Amino acid sequence: MDGDRRQNRRAYLKALGVAGLVGLAGCSSEGSGGTTTENGTTATETTATPTAGTTTGNGTAGNESAGNESAGEEGSDTPQPSGDAPGSYEPMIPKAAGFEDVSAWEPDNNVTMKADTETVYGGEQSFRVQGGPGTIRRDFPVPLDLSNRDLSIAIRLEEPRPTNVRIWMQDTGGKTIKLIQQISQNHPSGWLRINPSINDAYQRNLGGIESMLITVDGRGSTAPTYNVDELLFHDKMAKKGQVMLTFDDITPSLYNEIFPIMQEFDLQGVAAVPVDLLGDSGRLSEAQLQELSDAGWEIASHSNDLQNLYGMDRATQRKKIEYTKQQLQEMGFGDVRAFMYPGGACDRNTFELVTEYHDYGFLAFRGSEKGLSQSTLFEPAFVNRSRPNTPAAVKNQLDEVAAYRGLYTPFLHGVDGGDQFVNTPSEFRKMCKHVANYRDQGKVEVVKPGDLSLPTSN
Repeated sequence: MDGDRRQNRRAYLKALGVAGLVGLAGCSSEGSGGTTTENGTTATETTATPTAGTTTGNGTAGNESAGNESAGEEGSDTPQPSGDAPGSYEPMIPKAAGFEDVSAWEPDNNVTMKADTETVYGGEQSFRVQGGPGTIRRDFPVPLDLSNRDLSIAIRLEEPRPTNVRIWMQDTGGKTIKLIQQISQNHPSGWLRINPSINDAYQRNLGGIESMLITVDGRGSTAPTYNVDELLFHDKMAKKGQVMLTFDDITPSLYNEIFPIMQEFDLQGVAAVPVDLLGDSGRLSEAQLQELSDAGWEIASHSNDLQNLYGMDRATQRKKIEYTKQQLQEMGFGDVRAFMYPGGACDRNTFELVTEYHDYGFLAFRGSEKGLSQSTLFEPAFVNRSRPNTPAAVKNQLDEVAAYRGLYTPFLHGVDGGDQFVNTPSEFRKMCKHVANYRDQGKVEVVKPGDLSLPTSN
């Protein structure tokens, strides 16, 4: 059954164009499909300056209705996701969501947007965007209803790194729903499909979206250069917000402090295990880990020894990933569905191998707002996590994940009086109390990797 699930997952990734990424170097962020070259674009170009054959930010881009693909698109030969691929271009017109029509989007001032037929993720072309502020946008005369939809986009980021990809949507009340995805220098180059984090959705109207913009942050004097392709939508996988509590490195405080505090609130978590360190001084023993498992915790892989896998040769990475999973399975810890990237980093080899051996791969960010994901994990090997600094930060993210019905995955390495870790036991207890309160109020559910579902075609 486990092998069948991963086989189905690989088929779904292939259908999305995410599998078969050989030849693209990189780390924690990219799924690729299609061909990639560095130059080669069509002559079709759009800028924010009115010239012959261009489209400007005058509100004409985006003349479509929610979920209506008939607005000038019947009989279109625009490529659609295959029947096995999760998600679709609805509720946008396919050519707009597939970036097949340059006139459907508008660039901001000083931004150049070109149709690129050689650097594509899927379909016939992508958009290549250059220049600050790196923003393209479109309006919806008839508001879109995204109240039951998750979204994902494929991006190929050239520069800068690190940076943030942002998707902002304005509702009918003038409020902004903000999504964010950090892409760092230790994430893969080439194409990546992202499950953007929910930065601001609380008290927003997801059922009435009047406009959308996509932007990439500049960095100093470096203006953004990137390609975008295949904006996909999918029915939400979760009926309510989801919270997954994860803990890396099997430090003593996981057993001595964190475990009993979570038991007070009837909470279970995920322990990410560097298997060669089990039983070492300053780490949990196998018996202690078994006690967590018996209490309902799920055991995940954290490679074998905490070494950052980024940059290691593929054969070495395979041995470490395969060995860790095998050892944990032989200890009786189940299928080991999840892999937590050591240091939050992975190159293209890591990304592909985690896809082969596990159902999910989790990143690690410091900003609390970057630890959420869509409930529909279009790219399950690139799932966001973040380390909360305060109980208030956890509560803020609980509001967001409940409003958006997404997945919030905080992580900690341990708790103490402030000598080694960020949070004290008292602060962690307050975090758990917030999570338990939202759970008991029916706003969120506490989940583990085994509770998640991969998306299917609509």
